[in-house]
Amino acid sequence: MAVTYQKTSSIETELSRDLGFTSAMAIGVGTMIAAGIFTLSGLAIRNVGSAAILSFFLAAIVASFTALTYCEFVSIYPQSGEGYLYSRKTFKPPLAYLTGWALILGYTSSCAFYIASLSSYFYEFIWRTPFESMAGIAGLVILVILNIKGTKESGSFQVVVTIAKVCLLLWFIAGGIGTVKPQEIINRFSTDFLKIGSTAGLVFITFFGFSAIAATAGEIRNPVKNIPRSIFISMGLVTVLYTLVILVIIAAGLHDYTEAAMGEAASIFLGPIGGLVIVAGAIFSMISASNASIMAASRVSLSMSRLSHLPERVGFINPRTRTPIVALTLTGIMILIFSLGFRLEDLAHFADTVLLLVLIIVNFALIVHRRKYPNLERPFRVPLVPVLPMLAIIANLYLLSQILHHWFPVVIAGFCLLLGIFGFMAWKGIQPQEEALPGTPSRVALELPAKEKGLFRILVPIANPANAKQLIDLACSVAVDKKGEIVALRVASIPEQVSPAHEDRYIEQEKGILDIARRTASDYGTPITSLIRIGHDVARAILESARERECNLIIMGWKGHTSTARKIFGETSDAVVNHSRSDIMLVKIEGEGSFKRLLLPTAGGEHAVAAERYATSIAKHFKGSITLCGVVPPNAAETTIENTFERLEQAKHRISSYDGIDIDSKIVYNTSVSDGILQESDNYDAVLVGAAGKSIYPEILFGSIPETIVKKSTKSVIVVKHHHRIKALLGRVMEE
Repeated sequence: MAVTYQKTSSIETELSRDLGFTSAMAIGVGTMIAAGIFTLSGLAIRNVGSAAILSFFLAAIVASFTALTYCEFVSIYPQSGEGYLYSRKTFKPPLAYLTGWALILGYTSSCAFYIASLSSYFYEFIWRTPFESMAGIAGLVILVILNIKGTKESGSFQVVVTIAKVCLLLWFIAGGIGTVKPQEIINRFSTDFLKIGSTAGLVFITFFGFSAIAATAGEIRNPVKNIPRSIFISMGLVTVLYTLVILVIIAAGLHDYTEAAMGEAASIFLGPIGGLVIVAGAIFSMISASNASIMAASRVSLSMSRLSHLPERVGFINPRTRTPIVALTLTGIMILIFSLGFRLEDLAHFADTVLLLVLIIVNFALIVHRRKYPNLERPFRVPLVPVLPMLAIIANLYLLSQILHHWFPVVIAGFCLLLGIFGFMAWKGIQPQEEALPGTPSRVALELPAKEKGLFRILVPIANPANAKQLIDLACSVAVDKKGEIVALRVASIPEQVSPAHEDRYIEQEKGILDIARRTASDYGTPITSLIRIGHDVARAILESARERECNLIIMGWKGHTSTARKIFGETSDAVVNHSRSDIMLVKIEGEGSFKRLLLPTAGGEHAVAAERYATSIAKHFKGSITLCGVVPPNAAETTIENTFERLEQAKHRISSYDGIDIDSKIVYNTSVSDGILQESDNYDAVLVGAAGKSIYPEILFGSIPETIVKKSTKSVIVVKHHHRIKALLGRVMEE
């Protein structure tokens, strides 16, 4: 306020771009070659025989449509966050949040699927541990620690393990491909196309590795070039390997095809040692897929925290390791819960449900994004938009429909999505209002408390000493009527590098202004607390004071104009109006600042009713009068005039319940509402108007008519904005 310095900029720790094309390929291949080929291949063959090849191809085609969409988006937004980031840039926040939460659920449940598969293989083929999940839990802990240590380390690990398991798969294929009999493949080909589609839905999880590549775009060098290449090469390689593996497993002629079918086939073709090596390869594959999923889930969480959809602490990046350690830890906890709470097949269907939902949203986002930003540069462009994205949406919906008969994981997925939405709303509801603003918290440097507490607290931030007395007069008018208390606030905005030893000089400068406020309040016998806060952001200090003192009303002065681009009332006022959870009175004082004769335009609504209540307190205090008015066009229909008159009579009846107030009403004829009010205001000391009530979006602020009146009127103007808890919560949820 009085003492203002340029705010120092804080440097945000960024992720390091340590991953090249090879690492990006390893993330994709490592995620796809995992439980899908070692576990789901046996289950797919059990369902549809050799038609499992067709199921995998169908899943690959569906995935490739969406992969194209991802490539276009990543060429525009080469940062971490993938589907969530793309939705955030396209849709309103609630849908973007749902996308991000679904991605987190999808990655963590996918990883839990890999971890559970690892435990199953380890327990079945290596060592029967005291409890089956022990090996998977140990692997999860190691992977989380590895990711916390650094992206480069986890990326190098991913490359080594991926190369090793591809070599092992080639060895397995080489051992059994010579025994494949075409006639047997034909004989075991199922023609149950519904079941083939259902199996495609089951194995779709195996191709979601392309999304994991995009999720780490913020850490990949030259992402616009490397990500599309790595996505399609990895998908092509994996599809070929899947086909050959299924052929070899069928050639093994097993009596029963389970999640361990590939390990059993390896024992047949490669002997006991070869079988163990393949089992070891399967375990390492599941570890690498888990590693990629942990990286992807944590990066989505990081992106959501930076865009205000998760608490800021979730996105904390360790300055030394340059990794999001909180997001990684929370990701590990969610994976542990999923792996211990679900059966293997239910995990696959759960993951497929939420991930298919994400892909539907992202494909729709591309169609909307093209129309919303037609001139935006797109280094990679998907051909035939909107045809290809629509085909992807239809295909994903088909796969989703094939999963729905597995009701338990689908219902649980829906419950988790709803739980996340309600959790988000609850968090927004309890989130301190000032946390929406950047910067560090302010602190109270000096406090002179009131001798007694009031039932209604009014915060008066004093920015301009010239209007301090008038603002306190106005606050007293409300406080006296409501048996309230005033909190007079002065904020010293100082640079972060100023030492506490030099703050006394600033405090002494502010005390004199607060003395004026205290003397004015004492004239009316109104309790007053005076505060001096030291901070780096004035708006944040105001909001902190309003929350800590549980203020019901904030009265702020305004000079009547702003030169700041895209600001309505000025940076501080805009921020307070946007985020305050108290009623607001924004006051422009002209001349002597008399509030005796009040003009009160009203069009109904909660803000207008609140303005009536405050106008009543002001008129009683100053022994003044209130004139209600409504504006109608000169050629208005008789019904319009009657409705306006009825509305004014209802407002007059509400106000007349108070004694000792001179109240009148009139209809003003003008083609412009704001011009009519401005013309009529020449006969009054001040205009008191309610904010626009037509939107829950905070960027609407007070509405165009009140803004025009405030900016053009030569009289004092008070604009009232009522705080409605439910609408304010929706506003915070919908905030852009």
